[in-house]
Amino acid sequence: MALHTLNFWEIAIDATQIGLCGLILLFLIRNRMKFKRLNLNAPSAEQSKKVNTEFVVEALRQQTELAFNHILETIDKERQTLHAYFELRETQLAPGLLKPVSSGPVEPISNAEAMDPDAADTIYSEIEGLSDQGLSLADIAEKLNVPRGEVDLVLKLRRLSIESAKVKDNPQE
Repeated sequence: MALHTLNFWEIAIDATQIGLCGLILLFLIRNRMKFKRLNLNAPSAEQSKKVNTEFVVEALRQQTELAFNHILETIDKERQTLHAYFELRETQLAPGLLKPVSSGPVEPISNAEAMDPDAADTIYSEIEGLSDQGLSLADIAEKLNVPRGEVDLVLKLRRLSIESAKVKDNPQE
């Protein structure tokens, strides 16, 4: 058997390596206790919060952009649907309702009541009288065979004229 003897320099190098490993371990333990982390180059809690915040903001921006794009697409689809519907309505209603404009003489209106302002005044006074009696808009329109919107307009105009007369009589109020 051959006896292997250790050289002095080999022992010194091994001892130095063990000593350096011990120093590194002490440095890491001290760092851990002092800074609550193992590596000095690792991001701090504030830096990681900033990164997390930036990530959340970017994700939120992307989600918002996707939502707005979806809303715009939906609006465009609805607009196209309504446009198609109105085109269809116009093609169905236009032939029966609209008459082509001719270059010939204009025909007189056959309904004389439409041209008579006294008849309109009579209807308006009847509307006001029925309203004073307490009838509703629908009842007045049905009784006089007048559109409901016209009854509403007459009553609103009457109310405005009464209010303006009050203001003229009492300018200090």
